[in-house]
Amino acid sequence: MLLVVTGCASNDDEEREPAEVTLYNLSQDRMNARNFVGAVESLTRIERFYPFGVYAEQARADLIYAHYMTGDYDAAYAQSEKFIRLYPRNTNVDYAYFMRGMTGYYQDEGILGDVFSLNLAKRDVSGAVQSYADLTEFMIRFPESEYINSARERLIFLRNLIASSELDGAEYYMKRGAYVAALKRANYVLTNIPNSTEKNRALSIMQDAYEKLGYSEYAQKAQVLKQAN
Repeated sequence: MLLVVTGCASNDDEEREPAEVTLYNLSQDRMNARNFVGAVESLTRIERFYPFGVYAEQARADLIYAHYMTGDYDAAYAQSEKFIRLYPRNTNVDYAYFMRGMTGYYQDEGILGDVFSLNLAKRDVSGAVQSYADLTEFMIRFPESEYINSARERLIFLRNLIASSELDGAEYYMKRGAYVAALKRANYVLTNIPNSTEKNRALSIMQDAYEKLGYSEYAQKAQVLKQAN
């Protein structure tokens, strides 16, 4: 009986939580100290023990940033979606939409400082396409948001990355002698991603493909467009 009572008392101690306000203040102190791992722990406890408390909504918003700062971008993305689902009319829901787009594709984070060692376009960019769509939705929904400029800069990066990846595929087709397939890839970039930094590269591929296919007139037009750019 003593063992059972002692065990129950121990479990009660483990489940006994400090007041919600205490937990929230602790999370803010940890955020200010840049202890984001600790902040995630405190904020998660608020979600767990006070899901309908006065700080629950703000804690869920803070969790997006805390996860982001720890480098757990998948968790930040999931938390952003959760916040959008739970609080669609929150005055700061634009932040959740923005962070969903920003964290949807961040695999490049570790190599931006050494872009010469690895071509980003060689990587899987399916996540970049989704992130591009998420940020585009954010910009359409909240054109006056304070985060709009950061979103626009990120879109430029993603747009060029996607275009470059498409042209990597086109160049592969060229090496394989699949000139029509290469033309389709290059044309897709020019048509659907017209403002990317890959314009001239796409036109060069088109020019080369047309020459290989014997369409010298079209090859000449591609060259003229490239010179115009």
